[in-house]
Amino acid sequence: MVNYNGIAMAEPVIIDQTEEEPEPVVVIDRTVSDPPDKIAAPMPVHHREHTSMFNRKHFVWAFLAIFIVIGIVLAVVLPRKEPAPEHEARDPPISVDFSTGVSLVTSYAIETTIRSRLARTSITMEVANALDCSSIHAISLQLPLNTRIASLKTIANDGCTSSGDVKELSKARETFMESASNGVPSAYVEAQDSFSHSLQVAIPPLGTSTVELVLEQLLQQRLGEVNFEIPFSPNENVDSVVFDLTVEDTAGKPVDFSFDFNVPGVYEASSEDGNPTNKTSAIHLDIPDARQYDLPQVIRGKYNPGDLPENGLLYTDGKCFEHFFHPASMAPMPRNFLFVLDASEAMNDGSKLESAKTALTSFIDNIIKPEDTFTIQTFDNKGTDQLWGSGQGTVDEKEDAKQFVNTLTASRTGGNLHEAFLEGLLRAKHDAEMSNDNVATILIMLSGGYASRGETNRTKIAEHIYELNEEGTVKIFSIGYQGSADMQLLDAIALMNRGVSAPILQGQDDFAQQIISYLESEVGSILMSDVIVKYSAGPSKTMEVFGETHKLFPVLADGYEVVVRGLIGDSDGDPSLNAITTASTMNGIKTWELSATPNTDDAAKSSLCFQSYAHDRITQLLRYYDASDFLGSDLLKSLVTLSSNDCKEEDFAKCVRREALRLAIEGNVVVKGLTAIVTVDDEQCMKLEEQAEVCLDGTTPDGTPPRESDNDYYGMSADGRYTYSSGASAPSHSWVSLFFLFSAWFFVAVLKI
Repeated sequence: MVNYNGIAMAEPVIIDQTEEEPEPVVVIDRTVSDPPDKIAAPMPVHHREHTSMFNRKHFVWAFLAIFIVIGIVLAVVLPRKEPAPEHEARDPPISVDFSTGVSLVTSYAIETTIRSRLARTSITMEVANALDCSSIHAISLQLPLNTRIASLKTIANDGCTSSGDVKELSKARETFMESASNGVPSAYVEAQDSFSHSLQVAIPPLGTSTVELVLEQLLQQRLGEVNFEIPFSPNENVDSVVFDLTVEDTAGKPVDFSFDFNVPGVYEASSEDGNPTNKTSAIHLDIPDARQYDLPQVIRGKYNPGDLPENGLLYTDGKCFEHFFHPASMAPMPRNFLFVLDASEAMNDGSKLESAKTALTSFIDNIIKPEDTFTIQTFDNKGTDQLWGSGQGTVDEKEDAKQFVNTLTASRTGGNLHEAFLEGLLRAKHDAEMSNDNVATILIMLSGGYASRGETNRTKIAEHIYELNEEGTVKIFSIGYQGSADMQLLDAIALMNRGVSAPILQGQDDFAQQIISYLESEVGSILMSDVIVKYSAGPSKTMEVFGETHKLFPVLADGYEVVVRGLIGDSDGDPSLNAITTASTMNGIKTWELSATPNTDDAAKSSLCFQSYAHDRITQLLRYYDASDFLGSDLLKSLVTLSSNDCKEEDFAKCVRREALRLAIEGNVVVKGLTAIVTVDDEQCMKLEEQAEVCLDGTTPDGTPPRESDNDYYGMSADGRYTYSSGASAPSHSWVSLFFLFSAWFFVAVLKI
């Protein structure tokens, strides 16, 4: 029933007739209480439509009012999201390179001393603040690979010095932000990746902060030379630069060196033929107008360290030891090479395949000898796409192989890394079985992408390769294009199979030259294989040797050297240290023995021994930790020996990471994602100003609330202090906005309001 002007009426009945449409028929319900004269005539159709629209509008507006009230109530009374418990807080982001205020690096000095296998660089910079408020100046530093931060200091205007401590990442950040908020000179350094470090300097109002940063790079002999890299200038222009460089041998005497530094008007190290010239004397450069020149961020050099003693060189201070080994009188071993070359669509990017072909052609020309055998296998969506060999290293075979390489092209399909490795291993193992014991069998994988065809489970790929090569017959060397190849998987496979992996880096030498240098240095002329180094302390062997870095080496190439570092426990007896090295050579198994007594007179060298050990050991532990997803706890335990055998974790990888963290803090080592170094203020240096203001975007605060920080973790508090959040986020009401948007759509699109 419908009610119209007080009259109860039956709802209209619409009769559907297809041939013609008659006038609508209305059936009126005559009630007893209604006299005939009060019964109205049937309502016109347009009146009914107008009334229906009128009633619908009233209904919709009422509905909208109810929606608004419900939304407001929910937004107000709904409980706010509680911060996550401390143990669940996510780690802060790595990038912290933000600046505030107006500041300037007014001077920048670099002093580098290279001695034996360590390059020590001290960087001193002065940063000035132009405003009457505390500010932060961020500097990005490009550091060489295998470089660590040894120390950090800040010096205030009055000469008061604060030294740096290595802390866990979140604690270091909180310490720095607190100092910056109080207007105290301080500094903070964090690793952003393998090469880049972010340095932030807090500068007091209208003051300066002087920062001293000491870096150390572990060096290693390759191809008879020791290469070094020196961070020269930051990723910003500075007003003046001073540079000093000294290179010495193990006895502290100057040695000939060359370095590539050519800046017209400043210094030109190259001779007329473009090659770096040799220098023996120290170098000093003073560049007061540094902004006028295009200065490099990193300069490179090299020197000849001279020959090691036949049995090696062993140093110990009674607590730490370093062992260098490279016999000079060894004949090279014959080799079986199996080259596995990626020819999938990943190699179509840029010059990857052409660079690989150039490098492989050069290797065939210059490295393969008549006594060697070699095979070339390419892969795409199949484990073997094209195959050459195996063949001997004769002139005719080498020419035929080079023609084969020159015809290679990349496909338009993904790569079957799993089958490529396994089929390559089967061929390499067959070659090894057909060879004498004095032949080294090597598989070289050059990859440009991830496993995208066949088996793509990375853990299964690593497991299957290890199971097929568990006895270590084939030494696996992997090269991958950084940014596209699965370097984590390649490194895990190398670790599990007594091999070595290396990335092909952007921005370094061209791709082909990097591949050639890697192959020449690692497998160019192999003197021995399956090198094993063991240590004992004293004739009674009562002294414990523990925490060693790598003691097993797949091969030792000419111009390369074995380097092992470790720790020594306390002993009541003979404190001498013994080293025994065993390896397969051209003439069978051979052993070298060496001993050393502790040298406790050189405190600097003793400190250097432990610092070098800490750096090397942490790098080793983190490699295993990164590969733990592929290794599994049982295999990881067989590969890694921790300093203490008290791991109670089911996941052994957690104990590996814990030891790396402990060693990083003890050795003052900054590790990406693990630790950072921050200056900790001496109480005498903390001259705080309670009314000190904090710079914000180049202006002093004027009482207005600061704008919201673009960084989720660093910002400004309501009282103008720098703040840091460890992961708890403010409540979000984005769902309320969605609620209202849906309501508006409903009214407009559905109800046609």
